[in-house]
Amino acid sequence: MAKSTSSEPAVIDRELPSTAEAAKQPTMVIAAGRGKVGKSVTLRWMIERALARGDLPVIADADRTNATLSAFFPLAIRPASAEDEDVRLFLNALADDQIGSRANCFLDLGGGDLTLKQWTRDLDLSAFLTSYGIRPVLLHLLGSDVDDLAYLRDLETVFAPPHTAIVLNAGMVPTGRSPTTAFAPILEHPVFLDAITRGAKVLKMPRLGVMQDVDARRLSFAAATEGAALPPTARQMVQMWRRDMEKAFEEVTPWM
Repeated sequence: MAKSTSSEPAVIDRELPSTAEAAKQPTMVIAAGRGKVGKSVTLRWMIERALARGDLPVIADADRTNATLSAFFPLAIRPASAEDEDVRLFLNALADDQIGSRANCFLDLGGGDLTLKQWTRDLDLSAFLTSYGIRPVLLHLLGSDVDDLAYLRDLETVFAPPHTAIVLNAGMVPTGRSPTTAFAPILEHPVFLDAITRGAKVLKMPRLGVMQDVDARRLSFAAATEGAALPPTARQMVQMWRRDMEKAFEEVTPWM
């Protein structure tokens, strides 16, 4: 991957994409949020779907502390180091290469990573990608902690693409509480309501009770439903979760 060396913000100086380019509009799917809210799990599920239908997306793992995507997808690419400048150069090169290759891309960053805010601000990322015929898709993952909204609030000021979804992850709800009750303060919060008013979609991600077993064995979700790696009841739970994920994300799957 060629790396950008300029520290100056990019200048958009080309015409809008042609009709042919628009017909093959690639997407850059970015998962954002605090740590431990399900960003990597969501991207893993989406990447598996893409691979199953024959797509060969770029899998970009820029999580500095927990390289989950790299553990599940050996072809995932990573920055040269966890230093700020190396991550920034990696992200610029990622965008540059996608403009040339027209491949779909899935990008994972660490929980609350400030690099995403700075990168989107430096490039005016949504307008920049759109001008080259690339659809930016932003997924905000939230648990039931109201403090999860802080990252959403800050990122909305610099990166609010039309294709934005707020994903309420039921897997983050404490045991013994119902998702409806747990998420009520989130749904009533001004930060959440402002994002919905400007057009963000709301998705409810189902809980998978055997997620830790799947992760510990480094299984894909498809593999977790087959063979003998998990007992039959666990395989059934994964199968039902995959079905429920399809329903939960149905409204935004055309974006991918």
